[in-house]
Amino acid sequence: MKIQINHIGKMEGHADFVAEILRGDVRSAKIITTEGARLIEGILIGRHYSEAPIITARICGICPVVHKLSSIKAIEKAFNISPTSQTIKLRKLLELAQIIHSHALHLFFLSLPDFFNIEDDIKFVKKYSKETECAIRVRAWALKIIETVGGRAVHPIACEVGGFKVLPTKSELNNLAGQFESVLKDTMCLANLVINIKFPKFSRPTTYVSLNSKKEYAIYDGDIKILDTDGKIDYIKAKDFTRNIEEIEEPYRAAKSAELDGEPFMVGALARINNSFDQLSPLAKGLIKGLRWKMPQYNPFENISAQAVEIIHAIEESHKLLNDLEKNLTDEQSLAKKFGVIAGANPLGREVTGVDAIEAPRGTLYHSYKIDENGYITDCNIITPTVSFLKNLEEDVKAYIPNVMKLSANKRAMKIRGLIRAYDPCIACATH
Repeated sequence: MKIQINHIGKMEGHADFVAEILRGDVRSAKIITTEGARLIEGILIGRHYSEAPIITARICGICPVVHKLSSIKAIEKAFNISPTSQTIKLRKLLELAQIIHSHALHLFFLSLPDFFNIEDDIKFVKKYSKETECAIRVRAWALKIIETVGGRAVHPIACEVGGFKVLPTKSELNNLAGQFESVLKDTMCLANLVINIKFPKFSRPTTYVSLNSKKEYAIYDGDIKILDTDGKIDYIKAKDFTRNIEEIEEPYRAAKSAELDGEPFMVGALARINNSFDQLSPLAKGLIKGLRWKMPQYNPFENISAQAVEIIHAIEESHKLLNDLEKNLTDEQSLAKKFGVIAGANPLGREVTGVDAIEAPRGTLYHSYKIDENGYITDCNIITPTVSFLKNLEEDVKAYIPNVMKLSANKRAMKIRGLIRAYDPCIACATH
């Protein structure tokens, strides 16, 4: 028996699904990407390193901020440049806004209709018109933050190696901070809709991987925390993680997939909360307690709930950063000018390697560059969240199919699509 779903809509990019079943045994479950390889890593070879953040931001229109920041951070690691605390705060604000707008888009407009048995999105919007307006306002606020700090909402241009070309004004930051109460109210409206959903009772233990820091709920910096199925915890420096992860090329998709020490693993909102839930903001932590999860949470459908919790956390953290920056913002010079790294050659005059990681909305994102003495890229490796979790997603679907085998073909396909979309895959990033 074969289960085939052509074109899984309502996610970033294009993919199909095929499962092979023999005498009730699910032999395989495959996510087949239907986009051609874009070869961004190859395009960067031979280009000046200053072009990398600009080009890699074009990998995705939903999360260009994190690609640009990850690229910038990797180059800074290569040249031993430590940005100022103000620059880091502005970058964190950009990244939090990225998470808010991406999660709000996925939650309300892509995934939630699956759990209300509504396939017509227009009907869903009409039935939940109040929540629709809330989702739009939350995303608009987040996009305004990106536009204000990054120069524009999509493919921001203000941030660069060492700092920012231009800075937002205090009045702009104050205006955004002033909208906090209304945005938080809108977010709670969405969260209440999510936490009352009865997701399918499905659980499959797996390994969870994310950034982790002793200082805060890590999205911008930290070590890689690995929580395995036996409860064992391990930590790896971000620069060393690519030694443990193996990227795999398979004939049925242009995107690579990945394994950690030979096993599939999960990244993203659920992984971050499993690894760092005690560091969430007060309101977000309260919501987790209200869900009464047994930690770690092994139901992949709950990635949707985890995203709702993260939106609240990101809004509370954004508010703190906006207030801080509005009071203390100074017109500092970008370290890029000090080091002469934008227009000039490699300032160190020798081949260097820079590797760094950041948390994208869908999970940990890695950028790695080797740069020659003249400042040109000789090697590049980008590992995106969807590449990381594709194998885990296939294993989850494979384990889930027996639960829906007795349903009609249409209902079975709807349930499978719901699980795939709960992961929030970005096929565009995966086929970079």
